[in-house]
Amino acid sequence: MELQVAHDVLNSVISKRGMMWEKIEELKQQMSKLNSVATHELGKPQEDLMKEYYPLKHHIEGGLYTREIFMPKGHITISFIHKQQHPSFLMKGKVSFVNDEGMITTVEAPHTQFTQVGTQRVFYIHEDTVWVCVYKTNAKTVEEAEKEIYASSYEQLPKKIINKAKQLWQE
Repeated sequence: MELQVAHDVLNSVISKRGMMWEKIEELKQQMSKLNSVATHELGKPQEDLMKEYYPLKHHIEGGLYTREIFMPKGHITISFIHKQQHPSFLMKGKVSFVNDEGMITTVEAPHTQFTQVGTQRVFYIHEDTVWVCVYKTNAKTVEEAEKEIYASSYEQLPKKIINKAKQLWQE
């Protein structure tokens, strides 16, 4: 039953036509109308609700920014759009998500993945989960690092990445 819920939610962003980023934005807008939805805007401190449900741990040192997020079982999480490649580590838990090719992938800890520029994921959390990402940055604060490594819209990505995604999602 739980796997079916995950597939139903994740299938809502998969479409034969149109940009997956736009489908994810539609899902995000629909979810924002619900009570108890945790949100976080780039470059701003976490909201109280976000801190309660999705506590983040940040470490900036030696040109690296490490971001660790806890995601509770049964929740749906939408990531930011990534502006740089980086390693990601599932340290604890089990999640399903829509990958860059529009397929639903389920992974369990421990799991390592290399995130590509332009990636944005919609996660369904099967078990309490800890996900860690490591980024290169010269930023001195979390807010500066977020603005450097994430985009609030796919239009902020390089044209080459946008055109590649358009070609993929129009076929």
